[in-house]
Amino acid sequence: MKTPSPERQAIRGFTLIEILVVVGIMGILMAVSYPSIIKVMAVRNLENTSRQIQTYLQQTKLRAVDTKIVHRARFYLADEGYWAYEMESLRMDGTWARVGGAPRKTIPTRLIVTMSLPASGTDHTVIFSPVGAVTNFTVDQNAIVLQDPNLDRPGQMDERIISLFMGGSIHYAKRESS
Repeated sequence: MKTPSPERQAIRGFTLIEILVVVGIMGILMAVSYPSIIKVMAVRNLENTSRQIQTYLQQTKLRAVDTKIVHRARFYLADEGYWAYEMESLRMDGTWARVGGAPRKTIPTRLIVTMSLPASGTDHTVIFSPVGAVTNFTVDQNAIVLQDPNLDRPGQMDERIISLFMGGSIHYAKRESS
């Protein structure tokens, strides 16, 4: 019987036991890191949605200044139970028309939305003048608060606040829910 050469033994590969050990270790690492990954994804989604609303408000203000026509961002609860918002401009006859090229946006249903904007019926609006000021500003109705219930833990910044000021500036902040 011939003994295999050293080169032949090096090509042998992995045993089933070695592969199972490596797969087991990878499974344990993934199980341990899964909650962290979910938390990071929740924070990222909350940040993205908040920044999207802030950008949309800024675009509405800039459109009003650019066109010299009063514009508004209208937030409303859609029939399906989620919040939606869109940009509208004031017509000469005093009615509002949706602005072409400005798509309707939505807020994911997993987020808790607290609308503290002036109400017009069931809608909440932010109206920008041709100079960029908020014409329907009130001190106690000037913010949108978004919260992700999956992040509601002590010490966790689980709320994002988008505040509007009379001059048209839009402020973004994070805070821990109470």
